Amino acid sequence: MLGAFRQLAARALKPRVSSTINRSAMHTFHNHIPLTQLALPVSLLKPIAQMEPKTDTEELFADSVMRKRRLKMKKHKLRKRRKRQKAEKRKQSQGK
Repeated sequence: MLGAFRQLAARALKPRVSSTINRSAMHTFHNHIPLTQLALPVSLLKPIAQMEPKTDTEELFADSVMRKRRLKMKKHKLRKRRKRQKAEKRKQSQGK
């Protein structure tokens, strides 16, 4: 059933090129459903309680981006430190 709605919405959202219909004839469709209603998600279940408005997605993305960046810097510093320590050990062993 959802597949049929998706196909209908996909067909409705596709731009049609037709030179036979002029602008004044477009307004004569009485059973016309706006494209915005067709693009809305279809749900067969009614919500029990009204849902709270979602938080901004930008805020969520910023948090995860900062976490990833911190982790990346932590790994980078660790690799740098290990490389430096390895070089120091090599230098000390050659000095003996």
